Amino acid sequence: MYYTLAELASMTGYSTRSLRKFYSQGILTGTMTAGKYSFSEEDMGLFLNQPFIKEGMRIKSRMQVRHFLEEEHAQQPATCLIHDEPGRKQAEQMNEDLLEYIEREEPIEFRYTYQFDGKKEIGRFILVGQAKDIAAAMERIGKSPSISS
Repeated sequence: MYYTLAELASMTGYSTRSLRKFYSQGILTGTMTAGKYSFSEEDMGLFLNQPFIKEGMRIKSRMQVRHFLEEEHAQQPATCLIHDEPGRKQAEQMNEDLLEYIEREEPIEFRYTYQFDGKKEIGRFILVGQAKDIAAAMERIGKSPSISS
């Protein structure tokens, strides 16, 4: 599977501008054809396993949740969902499913970040946006949360 610049930005929390800069500096490898970036899973693995990239993603994830908690949602309701998916294979499949869903269903009123913790063997997804869009995405990929009383 290959990822676009926008997909990589969605997963990491880094802006496309930052990712283009990482690419030009050789920190992020991939290919550019006809002005479009493409990143293999190997490219992603090399990029995401760099300590300062991991730390940047942790900070961006925490800031996304903090911003949500501190933000006043006067304009419209919003939801923040933190989902931990055990196992590398399952987490990577969930990430692929989310990316495919986003590609098919645009425009979508949520954003997400994904980070895999190799020590704990858990993929963490943080989704922020409209509750109906987050619920629809989770249901479509078979991860709809069950609420027990």
